[in-house]
Amino acid sequence: MSGPAEVVSPMVRRIVDDWAGHAALIVGRYRDVLAANALAAALNPGFAAGRNLVRDSFLDPAARRLYVDWRDVALGSVAGLRASAGERPDDPALRELVGELSVRSEDFRTMWARHDVHAKTSGMKRYRHPAVGNLDLEYQTFGVNGTDGQVLHVFSAEPGTPSADGLALLRMTQPIQT
Repeated sequence: MSGPAEVVSPMVRRIVDDWAGHAALIVGRYRDVLAANALAAALNPGFAAGRNLVRDSFLDPAARRLYVDWRDVALGSVAGLRASAGERPDDPALRELVGELSVRSEDFRTMWARHDVHAKTSGMKRYRHPAVGNLDLEYQTFGVNGTDGQVLHVFSAEPGTPSADGLALLRMTQPIQT
């Protein structure tokens, strides 16, 4: 996308990287992934830095397979994009993303036309992970103070559940960061 690059502070990047027990990522105003720890990228390839959560939801067939409740995730991503774009509806970066998705995805066009506006700050996402099976993960989001709309997303499993076991297994497959 055009426009100035969003930058994650070194301190916030360290927090994300050091949060080994949880999948954590920083997302920008238009749902660009700015930073993610290894567990987040292993959980969802769309969580890798440089990807866009909305684009992947609609254009990557793997996302439809990964999310058990893909339609709910897609509706939430569109409503969240509208919510974060509210202050700058004419931003060229937003217009570029919406234009691309409107041309390439009928599902996006239909959902964007609903005009739903809301940002979900917590909830449950259900994954059908190809390596570790089904995962029911709680998530919480936190605004990053001093930024232009950056949000920290953290995913965790209820201790003692099959999802916790699956997340632990996924974490064990990741290289140790130094």
